[in-house]
Amino acid sequence: MNHPHEGGVGYNEVPNMHTGGVVPNPPPPLPPPPPPRRRLIPFRIVVRSLVAVSASIGVLALLILFIYWPRAVRVAVATATLAVFEVDRFDITPTTITPVLSYNLTAILAVSNPNRRVSVYYDRLQAVGFYEFQRFGRAALPVAFQGARRTDAVRAVLAGSLPMNFTFDAYPGHRRNGVFPVDLWVDGVVRYRFGKLTNTMVASTLKVRCSLELKLTVASGWVDCATWS
Repeated sequence: MNHPHEGGVGYNEVPNMHTGGVVPNPPPPLPPPPPPRRRLIPFRIVVRSLVAVSASIGVLALLILFIYWPRAVRVAVATATLAVFEVDRFDITPTTITPVLSYNLTAILAVSNPNRRVSVYYDRLQAVGFYEFQRFGRAALPVAFQGARRTDAVRAVLAGSLPMNFTFDAYPGHRRNGVFPVDLWVDGVVRYRFGKLTNTMVASTLKVRCSLELKLTVASGWVDCATWS
């Protein structure tokens, strides 16, 4: 029987001659293999295609709106003349006394389409006169279409007699001062044409207020009108 010597090397011990007696760490484990790639089934392909097409259409629509978004139609009074504006009689009943207003107002309106790429169609465009919050006349405006960047001079004549329910106290003061505050409203329906595409499904309402201070038989100057939403 062989016995190991003291300080010697036994038959169960193997010295590491290259690492100075230090055993190296084992190598790290290999990463797991990637999962198998899932194949796209036809339904997913169709859904992804529809999403991509919808996104492209949305971006294109926003681009078209950004380029062609219409600006509001502009209206101004180039000149207006009040030839007649007089309460010349009263309608008298047992319970009421109603003043009757005779009027003759002629206005030249400047109707402008400020858009560079958009044409405008007008439906039922009209001018309506108001005095002391009471309507006293109406006139259709003879304009139906405007091309891009175009301004048309449109004549409106309001003439006649009408019983008015306004407070008569204001009229003598206006007549004495010789200045009548009259509002001329322009309203109608507007449709837009974008290049060769005509928007006939959606229409917008045009409502414009022109505040005038008119003297009898004296032509007024230029007055810009305010657009109301």
